[in-house]
Amino acid sequence: MNVFQKRIKKFAEDRDWGQFHNPKDLLLGIVEEIGEIRNIVKWEQDPQVLKKVLHKNKKELEDNIGDIYWFLALLANENGVNIDTAIDGVIKKNIKRFPIKDTKSRHTNIHLGGKDEQYA
Repeated sequence: MNVFQKRIKKFAEDRDWGQFHNPKDLLLGIVEEIGEIRNIVKWEQDPQVLKKVLHKNKKELEDNIGDIYWFLALLANENGVNIDTAIDGVIKKNIKRFPIKDTKSRHTNIHLGGKDEQYA
C-alpha cells in the first residue's frame, strides 16, 4: 500500500467514515469527478484545442484527478486492494498485450485493424 493510500485510509478511519463508503457510492464519486473533467472539454473535438483547454484549466483538472484517486483509494481500501500491486499487474499485462514492435505509433482497436495480443 503506497503512502497516499495509507494516508487516505487513516483519514477515513479517524473519522469513522467507513460506514459510508459502500462500493456504489464510491464508484458514483469517481463517475462524478470524471464528469467534471468532461465538462471542461465538452463538445470540443480538436485534439490541439483540447490540450490547450486542459492546460488552461490545470488546477481544476488536478483537483478532479486528486478526487478520483481519493475515491479509488477508498474503494481499494474497503476491498483489500493494494493500488500499487494492481497497477503493477496492469503494466505487466499491457507489456505483453501491446509489444512495441506491433503497436508503436499505432492504435490498438482491433475493430479498426489495430493489434491487441489479448484478442489475437
